[in-house]
Amino acid sequence: MAAAQKRSWWVRLLLSFGAGIASALVVAILIAVVDLYLAGHGMATLNAPLLDWPGAGIHLSLADLIFLGAAALAAAITWRRTSATGP
Repeated sequence: MAAAQKRSWWVRLLLSFGAGIASALVVAILIAVVDLYLAGHGMATLNAPLLDWPGAGIHLSLADLIFLGAAALAAAITWRRTSATGP
């Protein structure tokens, strides 16, 4: 089996950025659908403040944390999987 060609860092960065954006788009749509379902059935929504620090201008909900975590995870996995030295 031939050795995989090593990709340059900027190609890996672009691929990771694209994967993060695509993941964020999909997760944002899923969060919106789940939030509409929860709100329609009278349950607590995902947009309720979870992390609130007004002095620093930070106001994050559970939906925000899921959104950011999914995008960062997709980008990190893509960065790792596009390296030629990985498994």
